[in-house]
Amino acid sequence: MSLKLKRKKRTTVPPLAGGTYLGICIGIIDLGEQYNQNFKNYADKLMLLFEISGETVNVDGEDKPRWLSREYTASLNEKAALYKHLVAWRSRDFTEGELDTDGDGFDIESMLGKPCMLTVIVKDGDNGAYNRIENIAALPKGVPAPTTEQELLAYDIDERDEEVFAKLPEWIQGKIKKSTQFAENPPEDDLEEKSSEGDESEPETEEEYPI
Repeated sequence: MSLKLKRKKRTTVPPLAGGTYLGICIGIIDLGEQYNQNFKNYADKLMLLFEISGETVNVDGEDKPRWLSREYTASLNEKAALYKHLVAWRSRDFTEGELDTDGDGFDIESMLGKPCMLTVIVKDGDNGAYNRIENIAALPKGVPAPTTEQELLAYDIDERDEEVFAKLPEWIQGKIKKSTQFAENPPEDDLEEKSSEGDESEPETEEEYPI
């Protein structure tokens, strides 16, 4: 028997043209504590995953919904990008209760399934052009909200829901596995790695997945 190994061919997807797009939040993923190479420190990271309304990508001859994602430091400091984007998306500032460090805090999962307007730009990276979500805003009045058939996914690294983890695309699973939580407390059983039913290629992010 001949055993031949090949590197998996990566799907090349051209970036979207810069502009404003209708989107819907289909995933809120806790990436855990990640090492930041630029700042040489560790920080809790969060990923928001959006389906872009009316945009598709061809994967192995099949058109699938187009996804874009943005990673954030999980902080509601006024200078943090996550704070600024959530304020614009919700069209209001946070209440004292939502920001109270001794209270329950803001439930970020409440944004799952919410429509939005995404400002998308094109940037040049070491491996080519890629998209970056520059801003998130509420839908203008009178604009119909987009819908999706994609299963909405929320993953909390502290709860370790293996069923949800298995539904995440492999490239997101790989990011989670780099967290300090995953390294310190690996699962007892091997987690099944399989892509979700959406775009199985790596959706573009603001930094690490150029197209």
